[in-house]
Amino acid sequence: MKKTIYIAFGLLLATVAGCKKNSINQISDMVSGAQIKFIHVAPGVPALNGFANNTKLSLTQSVSVTDNGIPISIATGYTYLGVFPASNYSSVASGSTAIRVDAATPIPALKSAQIVAPAASLGSVTQATVDGGAYSVFTIGLPGSTTAPLTNKVVEDKFPAAAKGKAYIRFANMVPNGGAYDLVGTYTPTGGTAVTATISTGTTYTNLTDFIAVDVNAISTTGYIFQMKLGGTATNFGTALGTSTTPTQLTPGRYYTVIGRGLAADYPVPGTSIILRSTARPTVPASTLPEIYFNAAGLTLYTNK
Repeated sequence: MKKTIYIAFGLLLATVAGCKKNSINQISDMVSGAQIKFIHVAPGVPALNGFANNTKLSLTQSVSVTDNGIPISIATGYTYLGVFPASNYSSVASGSTAIRVDAATPIPALKSAQIVAPAASLGSVTQATVDGGAYSVFTIGLPGSTTAPLTNKVVEDKFPAAAKGKAYIRFANMVPNGGAYDLVGTYTPTGGTAVTATISTGTTYTNLTDFIAVDVNAISTTGYIFQMKLGGTATNFGTALGTSTTPTQLTPGRYYTVIGRGLAADYPVPGTSIILRSTARPTVPASTLPEIYFNAAGLTLYTNK
């Protein structure tokens, strides 16, 4: 295998704010311009930069890496499973919006090879946007694939009116070599017993559901455990999001995207000796392969607003 590099990353779970009693507390919507959010869900691909109308929107961040076995810190873009901005959206002029995503150029430069070269374009799209409209840009796919190529999917985010005692979930299937999946959620009402409900069914790769209302405690956060299931079955797929001791907290009146991510099977990258693995990273020193090339299936969540 070629010498490679990994970028240490963590799942971005946005902080969820509480609500006042008997009220829905939301971040204010934009009144002028369009709102853009970038999400990196392309397995094995290094950090990215997001642009709108040739203006870079995403920020440079400091990230720990290992370059040829030497731990260093570099300045780079948003990494795999990263979301920019982490909360709310960036505001851009509405109209015909040119959106582009490039591989970030790390500083200092890395010596080891990357699947995507620094500054290489991962595609562009021109999106019709409107004042107050919200748009999510998902970078998805597999490098070198003809069936699930690297690309950018732009989705208009349509938020239903908020109701007391409800949070809103949409499910995005971004497993590039998987099938259709159902999303199931388990929660415990105040003073009640655990309830499991199917939130969505049969979502295929690249597709997102609409925002779906789910029950939460009307005046406080509610812990959920989310699990993907193989479509139409009771078989779990990937790791759950949340546990009985550390459930995922949802707040009334908030909107969340739950992403099915990772790989359903190993993927050899064409033209390289690199294999993106669907298993979790082995413990060092059993393996010194970079974490970025291990992409076990599971769920991650971010807050839209």
